[in-house]
Amino acid sequence: MTKLTVICNDEETEARVLHGLHNDQEFSISGAIVVRNVRAEAQNFLNFLNKAIDKMPDVIILDMAVLREAAAIDMKRLMDYVRKFSSVRFIILGNRYHEQNVIAMMRGGARGFVQKDHLEEDIAPSVRVVTRGEVWLSPGLLGRVCGKLLMDSQKSDMVKSPTSEQLVKLNKISHREMEVLELVSESLTNEEIAHRLFLSNKTVKTHMRNIFEKTGVRNRTEAALLFTRYHQDIENHLKH
Repeated sequence: MTKLTVICNDEETEARVLHGLHNDQEFSISGAIVVRNVRAEAQNFLNFLNKAIDKMPDVIILDMAVLREAAAIDMKRLMDYVRKFSSVRFIILGNRYHEQNVIAMMRGGARGFVQKDHLEEDIAPSVRVVTRGEVWLSPGLLGRVCGKLLMDSQKSDMVKSPTSEQLVKLNKISHREMEVLELVSESLTNEEIAHRLFLSNKTVKTHMRNIFEKTGVRNRTEAALLFTRYHQDIENHLKH
């Protein structure tokens, strides 16, 4: 029987995951948690992870929103936990995926990527696939990821957590650049961002170049983490 641990960002997603798995007797849920705010619920989340290490599931189903928040706060600690789960296969749940982010997550140990709009029908098959040691990619993602891997085959592209200096530099970007950065954090492509903001692709590329130069991020993954950290800090400031 395959032991599963489920980590979601909201109750609805958790319910949909459990519903998609409940008819299969080959699966056993060893633990499940909803983490709405990683920073605010850090101790509870860490306690859950430590218990999960003791039980050592076969597969961890992890909401990308939780993963992004954890990476934005402390990439080093996140990678320490990933290493402790080195024998575990990860399935990431998300609304959208950018191929660069997928490749970075695959390097960190993720083996499945399920889009939430196909969650109920895809979750059980994805678990079976990654349990066999294979990779599950949602429809339309495979070609994009393979193409990006070919382009980057000669490069090493480590991802770093955002720094305090970068957060300060973020204040120098324009309102439009901040809008573009927010959509990057939602894994939209340049073409999709252009359509959403009624801009040309060339203008979006210019905004992206300016964001990279002003903040010092090196790729879209680091840009997404920087915006997530910035948004978290604003929320925490408003609460206090």
